[in-house]
Amino acid sequence: MEQIEKIKQSVVKVIGGVSTGSGFYHRELDAIFTNFHVVAGERRVAIQLPSGEKLVGRVLTVNPHTDIAVLRADRPLDLPGLTVGAKTLKQQEPVFALGYPYDLPFTITKGIVSSVDYVDREVRYIQTDAAINPGNSGGPLVDSNGEVVGMNTMVLRDAQNIGFALPVDYLVEEIRMFGEDGVKDGFHVRCPSCAGLLHQKVEYCDNCGVQLDVSRLFEERPLDAVEQFVEDALRKAGIEPVLARSGSWLFWTYYRGSALNRIFVYRNDFLFSVAPLSKLPHKNLVELFTYTLSNAAAPYQFTLSDDIVHLAYRTHLADLMEPAQRERIATEMMKLGERADELDTFLVQKFGCDWATQSRKEQG
Repeated sequence: MEQIEKIKQSVVKVIGGVSTGSGFYHRELDAIFTNFHVVAGERRVAIQLPSGEKLVGRVLTVNPHTDIAVLRADRPLDLPGLTVGAKTLKQQEPVFALGYPYDLPFTITKGIVSSVDYVDREVRYIQTDAAINPGNSGGPLVDSNGEVVGMNTMVLRDAQNIGFALPVDYLVEEIRMFGEDGVKDGFHVRCPSCAGLLHQKVEYCDNCGVQLDVSRLFEERPLDAVEQFVEDALRKAGIEPVLARSGSWLFWTYYRGSALNRIFVYRNDFLFSVAPLSKLPHKNLVELFTYTLSNAAAPYQFTLSDDIVHLAYRTHLADLMEPAQRERIATEMMKLGERADELDTFLVQKFGCDWATQSRKEQG
């Protein structure tokens, strides 16, 4: 498909606090379209551009009936955008599912239209055998001409090669309504019955009177005590927590200089902060191990996993409940990033280590 490079530049990754998905950019509206279930319970999410850059995105509208959400990044995007228009599909027509499945890099899978007649809860879906996996949700389904024919939405559990995409007609209608409503800011819900736009939390639709599922549609996902602790520490250190979220519950990543830092909960008992520093060198191993065993980086520890040297910090979750310990733990946890940025360079220069694969190699 000759248009793939242009299409690729319009497909983004959407990262929430507990899930990841895909989305695609509509240039005329300066908006990103994805599935509602990808951003359910969120008001702000991370949008990862094809370049790898992350931006904060705001959830502007959600449509629970068609499972569509509209997002907007905190600044205008310089992406080509995808054109969405009416399209009629036939069985066995080739299609391509685009997106970021299972937290993998941008992925394309090819298949055919298996059926255009699957209906669930009064919504029609395209059935395809193009591989659609968790993380693909919200990404575009395109035909061999590179035209959007649907939005990848769901798979049939315990089945092979049975995926479903929302037909493009629903996207065309959502784009029309979004443009006519003139939404610029704030969070809004489309009534699942009449599609009227609701600007505030209500139990019954102002337009048609249908009763609404308030908790599912309007309430933001609450942070638990550990999430709040970590995100407060990130914010205090000048790191936007939304951009550090990885899409997995209780897992954050961020860079300090060249070092990648991960914060996560292990076995529901420990809070870890870990940074891969370098690969083991082919020589100078005795000198390297002597240094790493000397407690030179206290309160942090050097650890070895396969051939990668890490800097690690660990605390028991119970310690977070003690006010006298919280500030110290938060400070030490966040300073690990700065120490890792120093030590990865030191290990490379002093012992001839190779850079860790995910390091941002320093220039100079």
